[in-house]
Amino acid sequence: QGASSEAEQLDRLMERIEQGVEEFGQTSRAAREATSAYHSELSVKAGELETVPSTGAVISELASITRAMLKRTVEIEKAMQRSEEQTRNLKRRLEETRRVAEEDHLTGLPNRRAFEARYEAEYRAARAVGEALCVAFCDIDHFKRVNDTHGHDAGDRVLRLVAENLARISNERCHVARHGGEEFVVLFRDATIDEAFEKLNGLRAQLASRRLVNRSTDLPIGQLTFSVGIADVFASRNRRLALKAADAALYRAKRNGRNRICVARPNETRSSSQDS
Repeated sequence: QGASSEAEQLDRLMERIEQGVEEFGQTSRAAREATSAYHSELSVKAGELETVPSTGAVISELASITRAMLKRTVEIEKAMQRSEEQTRNLKRRLEETRRVAEEDHLTGLPNRRAFEARYEAEYRAARAVGEALCVAFCDIDHFKRVNDTHGHDAGDRVLRLVAENLARISNERCHVARHGGEEFVVLFRDATIDEAFEKLNGLRAQLASRRLVNRSTDLPIGQLTFSVGIADVFASRNRRLALKAADAALYRAKRNGRNRICVARPNETRSSSQDS
């Protein structure tokens, strides 16, 4: 809950900054365009003054003031252009900062923070049009054993391998993210529980059929499997309870032998377990 609240505060801050930058950019563009128009109009007036016979000091002074104002408007317009370029650079940096903040550096997948935002958006959109929405937690079996036996570099390679496999089903209707540690989360929009089950079960079977070797030591890692818990989001009272239901189904899959997929039961709530 604390991490979620912190992420929401950061999102709101980023949105305010981006909004401020956008408003400043619009103001800057409007000011530059107004300055350019003023410069054009002033140039016309200056030309008219130059056609007037020089009959007195007043005309000469007006011409001199006009030339000075023309020079100043050129300087202002250039300053405005520099300001607009700086604004564009700042927007690009903000976009890059947001991208980095929402990406898991190890796997390249969206991280938990990005998933929370995506989950909320997809929940509202799916509910508005009456589409199905399923969420699944996928947890690598015996991952601690891989780290303890083969080291963290091998563990990182295993994480990337699982991430690459899960990413194969990712599209505009299926969103995959690293939720933390050895756990991944998958969100299926407009897909039934059975359809989500089939997609994940295919990946589970493919991964389980492989025998991995630690490239650094040539020692066998062996079979790599993951367990999954799936929940129909709209079968729960809210999206948070749906996550708890999927999490409970995941730990039931762990307790029942791992390397399997369990679908959340209507009355299932979060249970605690430890991977071993």
